[in-house]
Amino acid sequence: MREQILELLRTDPQFREEVRRLVLTDDLLALPSKFEQLVAVVHELAEIQRQQGEQIRALMEAQKRTEEQIQALMEAQRRTEEQLQRQAEQIQALAEAQRRTEEQLQRQAEQIRALAEAQRRTEEQLQRQAEQIRALAEAQRRTEEQLQALMQQVSALVAAQSRMEEALQWLINWQRGEMGRREGERYERHVIRRAPILFNGGEGGSPYEPLIQQRLTSVLSREQREQLFHDEESDPFLADLVWWKDEQVAVVEISLQVDGYDVIRASRRAQTLRDAGIQAIAVVIGREWANPDAYDAAIRYRVEWLIGSEMSEGFRRFREA
Repeated sequence: MREQILELLRTDPQFREEVRRLVLTDDLLALPSKFEQLVAVVHELAEIQRQQGEQIRALMEAQKRTEEQIQALMEAQRRTEEQLQRQAEQIQALAEAQRRTEEQLQRQAEQIRALAEAQRRTEEQLQRQAEQIRALAEAQRRTEEQLQALMQQVSALVAAQSRMEEALQWLINWQRGEMGRREGERYERHVIRRAPILFNGGEGGSPYEPLIQQRLTSVLSREQREQLFHDEESDPFLADLVWWKDEQVAVVEISLQVDGYDVIRASRRAQTLRDAGIQAIAVVIGREWANPDAYDAAIRYRVEWLIGSEMSEGFRRFREA
């Protein structure tokens, strides 16, 4: 029987349902539906809890983000407060600088007012000085006009003075030249008068003397005299002294200071007589050489000399002839 009941329970759904209604109460029979309802409710609650968990997580994430934002805001607030503190300090420093600037501007304003007053006084003084300068300029102009007139007078006086100085210098030079010429002439006459002593005998004189001119004319040919017409440097008639001694004749140039021109004239005039066949020597006589070149010229042109108390060897031989 038992096995049949169990078999029916396993194989006969209708039988199994009738047994369930007989064995179970209405409450127990209602349990599955209620359980299903409960499961649905649990599922619904789980879904709600899941949604709430997601919301909580979202809220927590939002809270976290909010806390982070609050932290960032607090940090920004801290930096802002620090910046505000620095700005406050800078503002305070600027205020102090502004105060000092205002004080400095105040002092500068006072200085500017003082300078303006000084400038006003300076301008008044410059105005007075300008008037004085104009007066001085006018006086200067008049003075310059007077000075111009005086300068013209002075220029005229200077020109006259210059002409007088030129005339005086010319007169002095002429006087010196005249004195030198006269001194030279006196020395020349003195030498000519002492010629017999200087030459130790012999005869002769200045070509001014007619006898000397005749003697020179007798030794010079007509052609030579014609040649001498245009050659004064070679003309023995223009020598200072012509002195004969035996067969020799000395053609002499006399000067206080014997220079190269004296040497050359004596040489050329003696050469004129040598060209005429006369044993002529050139001689210069003076107190001193004008310069060393004159002595060198005497050696070069073979001119004998008596300078002061010194004489050349050729002059000495002429004296001993």
